[in-house]
Amino acid sequence: MPIKFKCHCGQVLTVPDKMAGKTGNCPKCKQAIKVPMPKRPAAAQQKQPATAAGASAGPVSAGLDSLFEDAGLTKKAGPVCPSCGAEVKPGTVVCTSCGLNLESGEKLTGFDARSNGPEFDNAYLQEDADNMVRDLKMDDRRNKAAMPWWVLMSFLIGAITLCAAGVVIVDGKFGTPEPENTFLGKVQRWPVFTTLGLTAGITGLAITIFAHLNICIFAFTRNIGQGFACFFLPLIYSVIYGIMNWTDNKAPIKAIIMALVFIGLGSFLIVRGGGFQLVWDAF
Repeated sequence: MPIKFKCHCGQVLTVPDKMAGKTGNCPKCKQAIKVPMPKRPAAAQQKQPATAAGASAGPVSAGLDSLFEDAGLTKKAGPVCPSCGAEVKPGTVVCTSCGLNLESGEKLTGFDARSNGPEFDNAYLQEDADNMVRDLKMDDRRNKAAMPWWVLMSFLIGAITLCAAGVVIVDGKFGTPEPENTFLGKVQRWPVFTTLGLTAGITGLAITIFAHLNICIFAFTRNIGQGFACFFLPLIYSVIYGIMNWTDNKAPIKAIIMALVFIGLGSFLIVRGGGFQLVWDAF
């Protein structure tokens, strides 16, 4: 009769009764587990003929043995490691699967068991496990390379500003410009450096606002007082709070640094184009 038991990780396993007392690796957590002895009533064991039990268990046992081996739980023919259950040769000092010193009972520091052999005995299970690890690594790289949506939105705002200013300037150069005392007329007469500088400044300002709000939302989820402090002290307390919680706020902090570069470049271009007075006079 098959033995059904549960691993400490919660995985339910069903193995043939001849594996009772043997050790194998759980296909889910890959930890060594020992198959428990079956609990059968003594009366039932006496009533069941040995020949009938052997005849009926033969085909079922053979099929379960195959499933058991496919799951990576194979019968150990020789000595096994008490830590991981892997087979070891007689006289072995260190287990090559987990790094356990069989004499002292200590594990080698920095030992990586995954680099010393496959996780599963079954080739199909090992291939699936390798594919899952590769997919997880690709997803992790994709998440790290992707920009937050608010950074892309900030660049979109900057692009729209640049396009609008370009249309106004081109209309003034090749069409009939507006009077000089109007807002459009002043913008049409801006130097190119002033237009580019203002666009870079607006882009940097948009990135800063979105990044600041992102830090504030995170702070509110942790503590209401910290959230209000970040909201009412932008770029003073919010940046400090974001650096203190770098793991969860590294994206907005990096975005603020990038925004400061944009604002600095925009200020340089505006000064090169004639100064901030031209922009101030237009408004």
